[in-house]
Amino acid sequence: MNLERINHDGAKRHYTEAKRLLEPGPHQNLELAIAELSKAIFLIDTEPEYFEARGEAYLLLRDYKTAVSNFRQALKLDPDNAFELSRKCSNLLSAQGLSRLKAREFEDALHLFSAAIQTDPSNIYVHVHRSLAYIGQGKIPEALEGLQAYLDQEPESTQSRLVIHILVARLHKQIKNPTKAATHVQQALKIQPSSEEALKLYAQLKGRAGELYTEATDHLLKNEPNKAIDCLKHAIELDPTDARFLIRRGVIHRQLGSYNEAVLDLEKVLEMTNRNSADALRQLAITYNQLAIELYAAKDYAQALTVYDLALRHDDASSSIWVNRGDCHREMQEVGLALQDYLKAHQLNPGDKETRIRLSTLYDARGLTYFDRGLLFEAEAEFSHAIKYLPQVPHYYMHRATTCMESSNHKQALLDYKKVVELDPGNEQAWARLTMLGDTST
Repeated sequence: MNLERINHDGAKRHYTEAKRLLEPGPHQNLELAIAELSKAIFLIDTEPEYFEARGEAYLLLRDYKTAVSNFRQALKLDPDNAFELSRKCSNLLSAQGLSRLKAREFEDALHLFSAAIQTDPSNIYVHVHRSLAYIGQGKIPEALEGLQAYLDQEPESTQSRLVIHILVARLHKQIKNPTKAATHVQQALKIQPSSEEALKLYAQLKGRAGELYTEATDHLLKNEPNKAIDCLKHAIELDPTDARFLIRRGVIHRQLGSYNEAVLDLEKVLEMTNRNSADALRQLAITYNQLAIELYAAKDYAQALTVYDLALRHDDASSSIWVNRGDCHREMQEVGLALQDYLKAHQLNPGDKETRIRLSTLYDARGLTYFDRGLLFEAEAEFSHAIKYLPQVPHYYMHRATTCMESSNHKQALLDYKKVVELDPGNEQAWARLTMLGDTST
């Protein structure tokens, strides 16, 4: 028992002397301090602070391997205070690393920072320090890995994160990876929208995005749509706030038949602009219209009708979409709805002959149906509508004249037969009717 006490007291004296020798100043003597600590450890090898102090002494002597070995032994002897001790040791290693970094001794600095991280992986600031040493050596990928490790652990929206995001953006820009640079610039601006450094980088990257937009246009002129899409992809990553990039890519997707991708791009623009982008609305309508046309051609009329509805929701001033939806209703035997759509299209574009043909054809067909049912007044009205939209078709007058003959409206019938022979002088049936009505003056 007395021997144990003697050993403890002796070890304590050696430790106290070693601490005095470790103090900065003219009396500092690292070799003697290590010798005193080694004597203390020889007497009592279960005291963690002895190993910690000896590790610090070796650290000052730049014997990093032996220093780390002592720090680890200290941690092993005091597991209950492992976090506090590991952080302290990690900080000591990092402090020496910073000293070497300042002296541009990058290899030594890296060794120290790596040992600090190994001693306490949760000491996230050391990742940044090591990254600075990697940057000094020109090892940018390794530096970025460390900086990302810091960002993954650092709490959100701190000033430190702002600085690191800007540094990472600059490094990505340096190694010609503008897409990732833009991502970090945007994160920096979220933290501090007025950051001059972040705004300067943003302006530089935005300029590159504009160049990519021009390159995409050149690829389109060369009929290289996929290369154009790739350029626009990078332009969007650099500047996701420019609606032009999304609209142009959406249009290309539509032209390639990639309707889902086109809709996603164009809807993104509407989301960005609170649905106030006329270009995006128009292009969405065109996209839906084109998809519906394909569904119509495949005879999937019900689905085509749903998509035409979407097209009109985005652009109800397009006469062609109204016509197309009318065709869909017609194929589904919804004649009344088809007529409504054709009439709307005619209202929007009165000069379109195709719309007038559709209107007159439908009215004529409805007139024949009414005639067959004996509804002569209704039949006459429908034939009159057909004539209104296409007054140069002889058989429309012939149908109305026949109806008028049945309803004893001989006066109108006579006028219509005369119009038939005017438009079709060889129509023998019309001539015969005129003769029967006693009119040979035509």
